[in-house]
Amino acid sequence: MLKRNLTRWIALSLTAALLIQPLTATAGTKEDIAKQLQDLRKQEQQTAGQQKAAEQRAAALNQQKQQKVVSLNDLQADIKTQGDKLQQLETKITETSLQLQQTGDKLQEAEDRVAKRDTLLKSRVRMMYMKGSVSYLDVLLSATSFSDFIDRFDSIKALVGQDKKILAENKQDRNGIAAMKKDVEAKLAEVKGMYADAEDLKASLLDKEKRVKAVIASLSQEQAKEEDISQEAEASLVALAKQKGVLYSQQKAILAKEAEEKRRQAAAAAAAAARKTGTGGGSATSEHHGKFLWPVPSSDTISSIFGYRVDPISGVRKLHKGVDIAAPRGTQIVAAEDGTVLIASWVNGYGNCIVIDHGGGYWTWYGHIMEGGIYVSEGDNVKRGQVIAGIGSTGDSTGNHLHFEVRINEVPVNPLPYIQ
Repeated sequence: MLKRNLTRWIALSLTAALLIQPLTATAGTKEDIAKQLQDLRKQEQQTAGQQKAAEQRAAALNQQKQQKVVSLNDLQADIKTQGDKLQQLETKITETSLQLQQTGDKLQEAEDRVAKRDTLLKSRVRMMYMKGSVSYLDVLLSATSFSDFIDRFDSIKALVGQDKKILAENKQDRNGIAAMKKDVEAKLAEVKGMYADAEDLKASLLDKEKRVKAVIASLSQEQAKEEDISQEAEASLVALAKQKGVLYSQQKAILAKEAEEKRRQAAAAAAAAARKTGTGGGSATSEHHGKFLWPVPSSDTISSIFGYRVDPISGVRKLHKGVDIAAPRGTQIVAAEDGTVLIASWVNGYGNCIVIDHGGGYWTWYGHIMEGGIYVSEGDNVKRGQVIAGIGSTGDSTGNHLHFEVRINEVPVNPLPYIQ
């Protein structure tokens, strides 16, 4: 964290220093201008390095965030599954509770039946107590006739059978219903245990979800900070390029003045020689004025236009500052107009990048150049149509193409109206 804050402070300080100091460098000798340009190049290299490092950290943080997002999606799917399982268990608990209630009712009915049978048995015992104990044999022997004996025997047999049936039914009701109730109670306890376990698991998953969301939010904040550093570094590079543009103009003015002086001296010498020989001569120069040249002569395929869009890398809606021209890796990129190379290095988002100053506040930007594909150097004077680079996919890019911009007084504009 300390390292990131230090890097951020350096980038902010550099930007502030560049914006505070006057952009019109003091005119001096060619040597003074060369030294100032050398100092600016050193600052530019340092800023470009900070920018690239911030971009790499932001990309790494974004990758970590995407991994966490995948984990979050998996957790949310598990949470939904557990929620569905809890609903099913709740239904099962309700059904089992109802079954237990019904079993309890059956058990109560059985208890009532047992109680009635017990009443009958107790009534008979009470009668026997009140009348005296009479054995079944006494009852049979006291018969007055054979038919009376048979009747008494049948009655005793029925009475004994009824008593045995009552006792058997009591036993069956008590044991069967009690076992059924015990079984249902066990099932209810089992389902409630499963529900508690499922609820604990869901609570654990929700806690993990909360923690993963916190990590994603933290990574997003860190990524935003790195992107801020990168954007600040880009602003610093633009400010440096503007200063270099002033110095290059001064340098050209000095060279032009020297060339004019040499031309004047040559003209004077030629005039003197002409006076001696009686001959004369002249020269003519021409300068191109018009719209910019299409920067990729072999391809006219525009894969993305100027304007607001959802960025394919960050997924955030923001301004696409130029047009993307799709072409295979290594396809030649040409200068859109005569000018001076201000930047020929790595720039955040653009990857390997060239910026050319065409004078009058007009700059052109060429981004995503392949590794080793920058064919000019900072400070070079390039001509319209000169091959300056090869198409690639460096920086924030999803495929081989040229990102081409036109900026007027450092503000990006739609390039298409300015291209011939």
